Amino acid sequence: MNKTTLTTAMDLLYRKYLIPMILLDQEGTPLYPPLTLTAKNPLKHYLEETNGPVANLYHFGKYMLGCFAFQLAGKTCYMVIGPCGVIGTPDTSYLFLEHEYHYNVHYSKEDKYSFEEYIQLLYTLFAEQPLAKDQIHWHYQTESHDRSMQTDLSLETNLYERRVHEATFDSYHFELRYLDYIKRNEPEKVVWVFNKMKETYSVSLSPHELEGLKLKFSAFVAVVTRMSIDEGVPVNQAFGLSDSLIQGLVYIHSAEECLRYIKEATYRFMELLHSYPLAQKSLLVKTIVNYVDSHLYEKVTIDDLAAITQKHKTHLCNQFKKEMNKTIHSYIQERKISEAKHLLLFTDYSYEKISTQLAFANQSHFIRNFKAVTGQTPKEFKEQHYAHALS
Repeated sequence: MNKTTLTTAMDLLYRKYLIPMILLDQEGTPLYPPLTLTAKNPLKHYLEETNGPVANLYHFGKYMLGCFAFQLAGKTCYMVIGPCGVIGTPDTSYLFLEHEYHYNVHYSKEDKYSFEEYIQLLYTLFAEQPLAKDQIHWHYQTESHDRSMQTDLSLETNLYERRVHEATFDSYHFELRYLDYIKRNEPEKVVWVFNKMKETYSVSLSPHELEGLKLKFSAFVAVVTRMSIDEGVPVNQAFGLSDSLIQGLVYIHSAEECLRYIKEATYRFMELLHSYPLAQKSLLVKTIVNYVDSHLYEKVTIDDLAAITQKHKTHLCNQFKKEMNKTIHSYIQERKISEAKHLLLFTDYSYEKISTQLAFANQSHFIRNFKAVTGQTPKEFKEQHYAHALS
């Protein structure tokens, strides 16, 4: 592909999707569209992190960016994609590269999964080869004063509050198929059913289309939340995600946005559901998993679990190991480390505070367990996954 064909494709794609793109040479100088950047080019930060056949995607809470390298006329070039707004966030404009971008004029809003698919499309077109899922690397950057209702952040807040304070479509056949595809983790069929539902969708819950869609969304989330719990997702996890998604409705301002938000909610529940494959597990194991998830901020012992299940400790441990292929102790440690990852990415807590919150004996004990489970220290994990704000 030559440069003229490439820039024509960039213009056509931008008109269709309203997601900006910037073509840069190997030194980080913009080739198209023509831009004048300061001597301290902020885009070089992304180029330095992008090597080989990979795409780096950045989630800043309010918007997303993507970057990948490819060959153009025998030379290495870079494509920076974005800013792309995040569906469910309140912002309608922001500054990027000293230019004020306005929603629906200069940029669109998408969910994380749609943006990822768009990056795969661009990579396939421009690099002329497919991009596998494991070649996509997400980085997250947030600020402690950012109060946007971005789902990942509010989810963590809701889960924290529940654990610490113990707060614990129109066509019926379409709905059954939709739920079944979610259970079976078949996103392609989910998209098909979703599109068919949109074609025949009618809302009678309110005289206002958007208000009716929001009410229908809330009902949909309630149904999927309970289905997720029935399939083995811990109660706090399911209701935590439900709370976060419904809270984001306040920032949905059109029927089109609401339909896209329903699609995002579907993917979020699908992802959650298949991170807890407990559908065929016994009630005993589900009870243990629920208790551990609800008490991550406390010290959980075998004696505690024996008391709440009223089973002998030996039977408890043997049955859990048989069904889960790991010990109860290993499972507790993995869940605490999983929670620690979220706290490292979405809060400014120190390692000492995280170790105290998650009831580790001390900071050294926390760091040893973190490395045993992940192969990295907390510091190494944060450096790899946390995209720092550019100065």
